[in-house]
Amino acid sequence: MSVHFRKAPRRGLKLAIAAIALSLGLAGCMGSKDEDKAMLVKSATPATGGAFEKVYALEGSPATTAYNALKAGDGVTLPDSGLKDGDRVTLRVFHFNDMHSKHVVPHATRGDTRYFAQMVKKVRAARAAAGANESVLFLSAGDDHIGEVYDELLGSDVGSFVMSLPYRAYSAAGLDVAVLGNHEFDKGSGILARMIGADARFPVLSANVKGSKILGPDLVRPAIIGTTKGVRVGIVGLTSTEETKTGFAEDPELAFAGVLATLKNLLPALAKRTDVVIVLSHIGFNGDDPAGARHIIPEGDVEIARYLATLGKPAMVIGGHTHSALNANGLEATSVVDGVPIFQAGSWGSHLGEIEIDVTRAAGKVAIDVRDARLHTLKRRDIRVQPGAANYATFEQDADVDVVFHDTVMAPMMASLADRLAVQLGVTTGNPDMAAAATIADRYKGESAIANFMNDAVLERSATFPGGKVDLVAFNASAIITGVPLNSPLSFKDWYAVMPYADIIRVIEMTGQQIHDMLQSNAARLVRDGEAVDLNGFVSRGFLHFSGGLRYRIKLGADATQARAENITLHGKPIETVLGQKYRVAFGDYIANGNEGWRGAAIQAGLPASIIGYDLRALDDKDTGLVYRNEIIEYIKAKGVVGAESGAAKDGRVSLVP
Repeated sequence: MSVHFRKAPRRGLKLAIAAIALSLGLAGCMGSKDEDKAMLVKSATPATGGAFEKVYALEGSPATTAYNALKAGDGVTLPDSGLKDGDRVTLRVFHFNDMHSKHVVPHATRGDTRYFAQMVKKVRAARAAAGANESVLFLSAGDDHIGEVYDELLGSDVGSFVMSLPYRAYSAAGLDVAVLGNHEFDKGSGILARMIGADARFPVLSANVKGSKILGPDLVRPAIIGTTKGVRVGIVGLTSTEETKTGFAEDPELAFAGVLATLKNLLPALAKRTDVVIVLSHIGFNGDDPAGARHIIPEGDVEIARYLATLGKPAMVIGGHTHSALNANGLEATSVVDGVPIFQAGSWGSHLGEIEIDVTRAAGKVAIDVRDARLHTLKRRDIRVQPGAANYATFEQDADVDVVFHDTVMAPMMASLADRLAVQLGVTTGNPDMAAAATIADRYKGESAIANFMNDAVLERSATFPGGKVDLVAFNASAIITGVPLNSPLSFKDWYAVMPYADIIRVIEMTGQQIHDMLQSNAARLVRDGEAVDLNGFVSRGFLHFSGGLRYRIKLGADATQARAENITLHGKPIETVLGQKYRVAFGDYIANGNEGWRGAAIQAGLPASIIGYDLRALDDKDTGLVYRNEIIEYIKAKGVVGAESGAAKDGRVSLVP
């Protein structure tokens, strides 16, 4: 593939990628047993209001099978390119990722921030203004769910499912394609199937999902070909292999194949029948990211781009998962790997990405020219800031929003949850340690009153668990988002803001020795004074808080490599005296699955590469099927109060010394 950069305007570099014929050697990427395997292609319905005139859905399992061709299904004719020599078509691609249900962010005093309606305004304006040779695509790179109170509409099981607010909103907005992120699986395959079947009127992709008995080909496709203005756009979806919940009783064989192996099984066949390839990747950017690495990514967007460069086909990666804000003011050289550009648009409604691509054909070859790339910063609402204030324009105003879309699509869905949100669980006291500021300051750095309350609540509730009461409860700091309002009624909405993630409780049997070793790993994970870390954001080191039966001290040492847990007692006994005794320990399944460095590999997330995390995955665990947050809600209802008297206080269970 020939690649060259041209002198570019201030907003970014221009990248021209010329396509060459696929070499005969590409079939060598595939397994020898499947040399003549063809993937079936069926006709699918394009998104209403989207960019594609026709959509062709690929059906097969590239996670396990290699394909060297595409085969048209009954009544389907595979599309030929509509481009002729001298043609030029502009693709304007709007993209976002990792919304985590922040499509509308409610706030009692600032007003509701309408992030998704801001996006819709820009996309619809671009579509209305598009010329005869311009097409406007709208794509999601995954993790659309889990993180805001509206996730309660998904229910806790299939029977209580109401709707997927993100997918229903995307369908109304004319989203063309979405990939499944890891958090789409948080509540299990059954609810995910309902989310897609009930509300997704666009293709939902994941090429590397395998083994599911619930997510059939009518729900999740590995890839599609969409045609627009004569251009055949092949889009492949990939879901993170490192951060995704599996092991559900309803779908026990659900798993995810390796990234590059899946692509090599699929892309040679797909590339032959497309003009442009887009990998919609919820795998993560693992190049030079100024925000730093949030996850361990052995095969990430960099490796995907390198493989795409071997195909001889114009290609790009539009990604998510690492919450990276790439190409804010133009295509940056650090976001281009072997001539293949990589894009990502932050997280939580922070940005909407936009890419302008010219697709041309000359001498029988197709090339793309990335004329521009940018991130549109979305605005937070604050109705307290009045017109005339110096910073008034920096906050969301009605002019920034598709108000009709919000009022007719978003607001009715939000209203359907209003009664649930308003339910009062109890009241709070005035303990300042459980307020938002204290919780955010404490959660990554040591003992937290809110974390103590949560773990002790689950410990008491465990008397009702399958298998009986547990001995210890653990929960990760990054899943505690804020504190509670003080001296106030506490609503369901208030507590959801504290812990929005739907972790399932898993019980692991551990010896005293294994708990000791786990604590040594935990000691290295906390944020130390002086570190350049934003405590308001996610620090994905997997620092754990524990119920009160475990008490210990962290000796910090000179740096994280020297941190040690000492003076450890379990239910009042020095741990050295109970190393062989067995204990039942409750974890959230996110950590039990080995995420945030609990898998016997480098923790990273700002820590030296030499610090290897303890491997919880190596231990047998049992899925209770119980949602961690729901157990705490039941505890709050029973106690009627969140305060020191119900366990929301610091008691010295963990302390720090130099």
